Amino acid sequence: MTRGPEMEGEDREQAAIDDEVRFHLEGRVEELMAAGLAEEAARRKALEAFGDVERVRAELLAIDAASERRTRRREFLHGFLRDVRIGARRLRRSPAYTVVAVLTLMLGIGASVAMFTVLNAVVLRPLPYPGSERLVRIWPAENFNIALSREMATGLPSVAAATGISRWGLTLTGEGQAAVLTAGVVDVAYFDVFGVRPALGRVFTEEETEPSRSDVVLLAYGLWQTRFGGDPGVIGRRLAFSGYGHATREVIGVMPEGHNLQGDPADIWVPFSLVSGTPFASDSSWYVAEVVGRLTAGSTVERTSQEVRSLAVRLKSASPSRFDDETVAAASAISFLDSVVGDVRRLLWTLLAAVGLVLLIACGNLANLLLARTAGRRRELAVQAAMGASRGRLVRQQLAESTIIAVSGGALGVLLARVLLLVVGVAEVSGLPRTGDLALDGRILAFSFVVSLASLLLFGLLPALRAAREELRQDLTSGSRGAGLVHGAHRLNRLLVAAQIAMATVLTTGAGLMIGSFLRLKSVDAGVDASDVLAIQVQPPADRYSGQTYVQFYEDVTERLRQLPGVTGVGAIHLLPFTSGNWSFPYLAEGQAADPNVQLPSANFRMIMPGYFDAVDQPLISGRDIAASDGAALPAVMLINATFARTLWPDGSPVGRVIRLFGSMPHRVIGVVGDVHQRSLDRAPLPEMYVPAVQWSRGGAQMELVIEAPRADALAAAARDVITDLGPDVPIAKVRSLSSALGDSLARRRFIMQVLVAFGCLALLLGGVGVYGVMSHLVGARLPDFGVRMALGASSSDVMRGALSSGFTPALAGVAIGLGSAAFASRLLRAVLFGMEPVNLPTYALVVVILLAVAALASWLPAQRAARADPLSVLRSD
Repeated sequence: MTRGPEMEGEDREQAAIDDEVRFHLEGRVEELMAAGLAEEAARRKALEAFGDVERVRAELLAIDAASERRTRRREFLHGFLRDVRIGARRLRRSPAYTVVAVLTLMLGIGASVAMFTVLNAVVLRPLPYPGSERLVRIWPAENFNIALSREMATGLPSVAAATGISRWGLTLTGEGQAAVLTAGVVDVAYFDVFGVRPALGRVFTEEETEPSRSDVVLLAYGLWQTRFGGDPGVIGRRLAFSGYGHATREVIGVMPEGHNLQGDPADIWVPFSLVSGTPFASDSSWYVAEVVGRLTAGSTVERTSQEVRSLAVRLKSASPSRFDDETVAAASAISFLDSVVGDVRRLLWTLLAAVGLVLLIACGNLANLLLARTAGRRRELAVQAAMGASRGRLVRQQLAESTIIAVSGGALGVLLARVLLLVVGVAEVSGLPRTGDLALDGRILAFSFVVSLASLLLFGLLPALRAAREELRQDLTSGSRGAGLVHGAHRLNRLLVAAQIAMATVLTTGAGLMIGSFLRLKSVDAGVDASDVLAIQVQPPADRYSGQTYVQFYEDVTERLRQLPGVTGVGAIHLLPFTSGNWSFPYLAEGQAADPNVQLPSANFRMIMPGYFDAVDQPLISGRDIAASDGAALPAVMLINATFARTLWPDGSPVGRVIRLFGSMPHRVIGVVGDVHQRSLDRAPLPEMYVPAVQWSRGGAQMELVIEAPRADALAAAARDVITDLGPDVPIAKVRSLSSALGDSLARRRFIMQVLVAFGCLALLLGGVGVYGVMSHLVGARLPDFGVRMALGASSSDVMRGALSSGFTPALAGVAIGLGSAAFASRLLRAVLFGMEPVNLPTYALVVVILLAVAALASWLPAQRAARADPLSVLRSD
């Protein structure tokens, strides 16, 4: 076997080390013999003094090898830096190419980093609580009362602590302008569950959950700073926090800065109020929205789910009327992060994959540019190879130039991502959770580095390897064109174009499906006319507005609002359509018998005031509307929606029938109104009942005043003045148009559509640029061929067709491959498509037309240049 130079070099190093060891050893032997020792004894003593010869020899070899590696690394680094400087000079000599390459990569990396930043904030970043991975949400689909939430806390061995959570609006007065504050109503264990302690003061005690002693409150840090100037003396003060059972509360603490209520801002925290020992069967507080627990060390979500199901079975046995089989079957526990993120996780990963296709298209463009640039420099590279440059050196030169592009494009891409996120305002327009903080962190910077490195390999490696091919020296003797090699490069160009068009087809198809889905959703009849309706949320303090005072306030306000110029309707409802809040009450309809073993059905519940249906143009189908005469002292009445009427009495009129709320509170149906999509347009209307607010709330209820008028938004200031004039201490919590509430309910779908449309347009742009660039290169390379054909009598149209086929054929192949891929990839969007299947033939046909039109346009200009070329000039130049 022939020994390579590296092996020979190792043998020389070992021989040199052996000589050195032998030299030192023999020298010591001679010294000992001169001192009078026999040779054998001298050698033995020298070896003892020298130590383990093999170990010393191995150490010397290791030191020498390490030194050699450091030398090679230093030489490689110096060589690479030299190549980078050479590459920078070449890029400066080609400014147009450099700008196009860097901008192309900037677009791909910028879009990728922006999308990953959103994914990181929503899905990957841990929740801002100590040990957040041990937090679980218990029985996610169930609504609880306080007693039942405490059963969850004590009946699960895997759960160290658990708390129910509810949200209320409490009115603060006497401390500047009156305001409705968001209150987190929680149990004592809340602070252990979320691992939080007050920055000032203390937390609740068990005794302070008793109704008579629950008049305590903790302030959010922000409220403490803005309303109370950060004064520590606020601890112990009694303030007017009207609502949830008390008119005033004692401040016992201030929460730490940055702590919120599961990602949503909260102003205050108050304890649940329930008499100790109350069984859940007789507890009417069915407003606990969720139960969150902290697992014990070593427990798992799966084990906790099993315990929740076992507990649900026991609860059903104790109270069969409260729990049916479906409710028990839904009992489980899930990671708290999963409950917050919901179905957004898969969606965001899908969008990141989509933007990855954009980056791949950008890299394909750069690879084509570099292939064309390499083809133009092949004689220069051949000369270098002939003068002794190794393949590794040539590859390094090409990669050094690509590295400059990758680093520049990556840095500019990160800046572009930051600008995009600021301009778009993801937190405001996306409808996604946890988007309040989209700041850069280590994970995003690492992602940016990895994406830039991957891009470098994707667009730089193949051209670099072609630049260093073994056949380079043949270019010096194969004529000016090197036809075989050029044709090989052209095949690569066409393959890259086909791949780019295929990926653009996938993205454009997804964008088309989302546009069609969103347009169908927008065409759904909401049930009300949201245009020209202004909604003003108010909450009069319960201690000053109760009984007749409460009724009189709303009567006065609605009367004064009707007198404003242009107003055509005024009313009020306590839960505005298209918002997330909901009340649902159990009922027993006339003709139905109560079964103690079956849970009563529930229907949505809304409190309204006279004039509401007219103000929002919700049609009255039969019967009559509520009137001012439907007062608190008269028999209770209600209207129901069409869905509720069909559910209860499909063959008869519901007017005059009786529905008993909670099975015992009779309400006579006086009318039927049209259905409204209360939560969002993509959810079917549910059974719903409307009752006069004065018959249910005698004070403290939050209401949404609705005002109908042309350009209703312009009346906001005047409406505020009316409310303030009649109730100076009545806070105005929110002012918005009903159309904006409808728009907010569509925010997530709109955001997904806009993102996919942006990706699709970017893919079309990059794909078109890619086809144009390849066509220009191919046409330029084939000009001699076209010149010969025209000299032999070919017409301009023949040349035009030949040139067009060079770019259009790979585009056709790319579209065909892309359609097949889109049929599979579009299934990932099934969850967010409305009224459309992932395979929608009209959408696919439109995408084909658009892509082929882009490819034809990108191919047209280079083909025209070929058709107009002067054959004699072309042949002379060749």
